[in-house]
Amino acid sequence: MKKYRILSGLLAAFALLVGCHAHERNDSVRREAALRPLPDYPFIRYGDNTLQFPSGRADFDTLYHKMDSLLSTGKGKINILHIGGSHVQAGYLSHRLRMNFSTLGDSVMTARGVVFPFRILRTNAPQNYRIGFTGTWESCRCIKPNGTDTLGLTGAAVSTGDPSANLTLRLNPSDTSAWHFTRLRILGYANDTTAYPYAIHRGDTLLPQHDTATHSFLIHYPEACDTADIRIHTGEGGRFTLTGILPENDRDGLVYHAVGINGADVPAWLRCRHLPEDLKLIRPDLAIFGIGINDANVPPQKFDPEQFKAHYRELIALFKSANPHCALLFVTNNDCLLNLGRRHGKRTNPNTARVAKAFKELAAETGGAVWDQYHIMGGSRSSALWRGKRLMRPDRIHFTAEGYHLIGDMLYNAIITDYLQADGN
Repeated sequence: MKKYRILSGLLAAFALLVGCHAHERNDSVRREAALRPLPDYPFIRYGDNTLQFPSGRADFDTLYHKMDSLLSTGKGKINILHIGGSHVQAGYLSHRLRMNFSTLGDSVMTARGVVFPFRILRTNAPQNYRIGFTGTWESCRCIKPNGTDTLGLTGAAVSTGDPSANLTLRLNPSDTSAWHFTRLRILGYANDTTAYPYAIHRGDTLLPQHDTATHSFLIHYPEACDTADIRIHTGEGGRFTLTGILPENDRDGLVYHAVGINGADVPAWLRCRHLPEDLKLIRPDLAIFGIGINDANVPPQKFDPEQFKAHYRELIALFKSANPHCALLFVTNNDCLLNLGRRHGKRTNPNTARVAKAFKELAAETGGAVWDQYHIMGGSRSSALWRGKRLMRPDRIHFTAEGYHLIGDMLYNAIITDYLQADGN
């Protein structure tokens, strides 16, 4: 017997809306209450918007049992980690998913998830939080093979020895969300004991606790906050390297972490020396793998599916080491153009279908799931149709904000539909 589950508070609110009791709902109404409405585009294969399981789903069943507990009792913690390239760094897609999960109820979402001061890198930053900075900083990203010894969860690092260096964090720059923390975990390293981060709060100095096991500095706050004034103490010759900021609290719920670096392929993430211990700090229950479009951005004869899978196996092993029951969700590349240079110009990337096939083979090996974005969006050359509706940018690789939101809604619906339909026995 299929078991449909939905947060009781959400059902109650929906029942009031239509003038009947939640217990009178049939299964289809319960499903509709949880899903996001989608626009009607004839080129999108909405009927195929599902998760595919080539072999087994035990880890997803484990995840769904945790969701059952969270939605029915408000107890338990679930960590989702979405990892990728520019699609994730931009923040539109991942934050859409984060906010979609928040619609399941006020008690579902807890901490904001990891953040990073991308503006120091002079690159684009998500618009759903703000990190300002002063002072002189140096930076490093995983897309460059040199200087990556200190990189971890975010794939990037910024370092300073400037006594005037500081960071100002605002988790809620608009009224669309309300994230709070009672402590900040600063991921990073000091070259000696004279360098460390600390915070100023209402005129008081908040000193950190150094956790050597996780390479992090923990700053406790006396009250729930959504802003932070972070300073860097440097003695003579002292230098501090920051690799991420985790706003934390003690509430049960779901945390959606998103880490993306423009141009990153799978080998770039494997260069992050401290990714293994950072993953053990988070212990993701669900990994959403969105890495692949940069691996495939090469002439067809240079893309090796077997090597691509071998790199992914190394990355999967890191996630499984952090949590053996981590559910793996592979998101195939979107249809896109491949630039073959001045002589041959741009053409539809033939590697996209090869990546989709590789993901399905990896899912079969690992008991993971596949969300076939390539097929669902319309398959080969569908990016032109998306561009025609202003859902993609002119490069036909990246989406517009509206396009990313649509992708986020469809992926969320696929996950929730699978959850609602999963056998609870």
